[in-house]
Amino acid sequence: MNYIEQNTDYAVKPIEFSKNSSKEILQYAVGGLLYMPANNTKIAAKIISREYAFVKSMVLDLEDSLGDELVGFGMTCIRDTLSTLADAVSSERLHFEDIPLIFIRVRDFGQMHDIFEQLGELINLVTGFNIPKFDKYNCDKYIDEFNAVNTKCSSKLYMMPIIENKSALYQQYRMDNLVYIYDSLKGIADNVLNMRVGGTDFCNIIGVRRGIKDTIYDIGAISSVLSDIINVFGRSYVVSGPVWEFFENKNDKSDKAWEVGLRREIYRDHLNGFIGKTCIHPSQLPIVQQSLKVSAHDYNDAVNILGMNKSTIGVKGSVQGNRMNEAKTHGAWAEKIIGLASVYGGV
Repeated sequence: MNYIEQNTDYAVKPIEFSKNSSKEILQYAVGGLLYMPANNTKIAAKIISREYAFVKSMVLDLEDSLGDELVGFGMTCIRDTLSTLADAVSSERLHFEDIPLIFIRVRDFGQMHDIFEQLGELINLVTGFNIPKFDKYNCDKYIDEFNAVNTKCSSKLYMMPIIENKSALYQQYRMDNLVYIYDSLKGIADNVLNMRVGGTDFCNIIGVRRGIKDTIYDIGAISSVLSDIINVFGRSYVVSGPVWEFFENKNDKSDKAWEVGLRREIYRDHLNGFIGKTCIHPSQLPIVQQSLKVSAHDYNDAVNILGMNKSTIGVKGSVQGNRMNEAKTHGAWAEKIIGLASVYGGV
C-alpha cells in the first residue's frame, strides 16, 4: 500500500507500507485518518472491491458515533469486518498489504481487553487503539490495559491518545494535565503512534462552533490549548490536527466552500506544527493526503540540511537560493520533511 496516484510525476516516490512497517513510517502514514462508525457493515466489501483504495487508515469508532445500545452490535460488526478481510486475504482476493491501517476507538476502560478476547487472532489485522478523553486521571489505567493486551499479541499494537476534555482546555489545569500525560507515556513511547486532538470537543465545552469560513485557530481559547499541546508533545510525537466539520455536499457538488475552508485550516495546521488530520467523510481524504506531499524545494533543502557536517558548516543557502538553511536549527524540520516524503512522495 502506498500513496502513488495516477498522472502524478513524483520527484520522490512514496514507499510501500503496511501495519507491520516501522513506527517511523506509520506515524506519518495516518495523516488522513477516516473515522467510521463501528456498526458500518459495508467497510470490508468496499476495501475488497478497491472502492476504498484511497483510504489508507481508518478508525472503527465505538464511542461518539454509536448510541449506548449499539456498542455490542458495533463490536460484533468489527469482528465481522476483520473476519471478512482475513478470508479475502486467505483466498487471495486481497493482498494483506492492501488492508488499510485499522484502529479501534474504544469507549471505556476495559474495552481493549474485551476486544482482544472477542477478536482472537483477528487482532493481528488491527494497527492499534484510539483512546478518547485521555487525561491525567485515566491515562495510567489505559496504559496498563494497553500493555497487558499488547504483550499477548503476536504483532505490535499502537496507541493513539486523544486529548479533548476539560482537563486540557481549562487553563488553570492544563499544563499539569499535559505534562503528567507526557511523563506517563514515556514508558510506552515506541507504541504511541500519534497524539490526536479533539477540536470539536473543545468547542462544545465552551459552546462555540467555527463556520465554514473560519479555522479552529480563530477561536482564541481553542488556539491556546492547541499551541500548548504542540509545545508539550510536538518534540517527541507526531501530533495530528483536529476534525474539519464540513464536507462535500452531495446535493451540490459544485459548492466548494467546504474544500476552501479545509485547505485554509490545513495550512494553519502545518504552520503550527500539526501533521495530518482526522477526517469524518471520504471526500476530505484526498485533500488531506495531497497536502502532505513534499515540494521538491523542501525535500532538496531537507536532504542538504541533514547532510551538512555540523562541525564545519553552520549555514548554507537553499537550493533555490532564496532562504537560509542552518544545520543546527532546521534539523528537526528536515527530518519531518524526509519522513513525509517517504510516505506521500515529493513533487
